[in-house]
Amino acid sequence: MQVLEVVAGVIMQNGKIILAQRKKGDPLEGFWEFPGGKIEKGETPSQALVREIKEELGIEVSPIEEILTIKHTYPDKEVILHFVLAKAHESPKTLDCEAVSLCTISEIDNYNLAPADKKAWQQIKRSPILRDK
Repeated sequence: MQVLEVVAGVIMQNGKIILAQRKKGDPLEGFWEFPGGKIEKGETPSQALVREIKEELGIEVSPIEEILTIKHTYPDKEVILHFVLAKAHESPKTLDCEAVSLCTISEIDNYNLAPADKKAWQQIKRSPILRDK
């Protein structure tokens, strides 16, 4: 089974968290996710997040810390997903996603999150890490 190592950003902007909707034609199209992507050889999760967010949302982010790593198995692959808390310095654009939303912590459960993101969010939202951000 293929194993992918990816990063997802819990990206804060003005007290809200950025979610991105997967494009039509992409695997898991229509699902919402914490934006990010594949970690390239030699990159740390934080470095990959900065690169991927620039590509997908056209913005600069400052990683704060890695907050969670989970494994999630899909029918065709296993994903090792690193969640990195980060701060956005500008408003996101929809360069490589269907839509973008800025959500409060309590609103995120109302979104149709991709399975791995949903699993991780159940742990992240109970963590004290978001309280002071």
